[in-house]
Amino acid sequence: MRKHRFAAGLLALCLASAGLSACSGQQNAAAGTEAAGSGQTAGFPRTIKHVKGELELKEKPERVASVDIMGTDYFLVLGVAPIVSEGFEGTKAKSPIFAKYAEGMKVVDLGSKTNRETLLEMDPQVIVMTSTGKGASYDEFNKLAPSIAVDFSLDAASRLMKFAEIVGKEEKAKQVIADFEKLKSEAKAAVAGHKGETALFLVANGKDFTVMHPKNFPIYYEELGLTPVAGLPEDGKIGGRIGIEALSEFKPDHIFIAANRREMKAEDPLGLISIWKDHPVWNNLKAVKENRVYPIDTLAGDTFFLGQVAGLQAIKDHLGTKK
Repeated sequence: MRKHRFAAGLLALCLASAGLSACSGQQNAAAGTEAAGSGQTAGFPRTIKHVKGELELKEKPERVASVDIMGTDYFLVLGVAPIVSEGFEGTKAKSPIFAKYAEGMKVVDLGSKTNRETLLEMDPQVIVMTSTGKGASYDEFNKLAPSIAVDFSLDAASRLMKFAEIVGKEEKAKQVIADFEKLKSEAKAAVAGHKGETALFLVANGKDFTVMHPKNFPIYYEELGLTPVAGLPEDGKIGGRIGIEALSEFKPDHIFIAANRREMKAEDPLGLISIWKDHPVWNNLKAVKENRVYPIDTLAGDTFFLGQVAGLQAIKDHLGTKK
């Protein structure tokens, strides 16, 4: 029975990624995939302010390098293909929603460790990174080409506008944000029917779980109104990782769970979750017994824009029909 539940979860995950493209991912078919830039220069020159300073762009850059996969995610949402990206092919193989937005885009993969030789060979006009990722190596990248470090302490919409500013796609960003806010409203309406029920967002690591703490993911709790389980460790105190026994103590009514992007296998996307299907503690969880465990896209466990979209869609889909 539970094997069928996990299979159903995988199907729902894939269908969700396809459906989400209707919000803003269909730009590839409607408008054609656009390389970063494309010759349009309206609004340039402009000065981009970022966490490491500011950079003047005299013209719309046509050769943008993304050295953080989380930054690539934001470019894809805008319908823009960076010339190179960290971890592009691996992420596309593991994430259905990322693969949908990456369809038809030609992006050279820098690998998981960002091959500097390949980066130089591609001769980027500008290198873009995130403050929480390669931003720590900003000075090194800035010696290779003019660089920008986007502030990832901002919310998803503000980050998207900064990426849009770099490539002159502000109008597209406004459209995407409008779709995002609509989805958020629909997810909030779904949550309203579950007052008093607790929800726990997890990343399955195989041997244990990482809690997606409400402090790091306020969109699901503060903004939508989901109720967190009581007794969560304070963020950072134990790294947010818990074992199966601790999970049983939380007794969540609903569990939204993503596979660890770095540990999962593309050919077995639910493997890190289904590994628990025969564990007696797992099977005794209230959420498991009541069929309220919802697999979500692996990107949901990190600071990806598409991860938040996938998380909102999962909430809308699973809580929208009273369970």
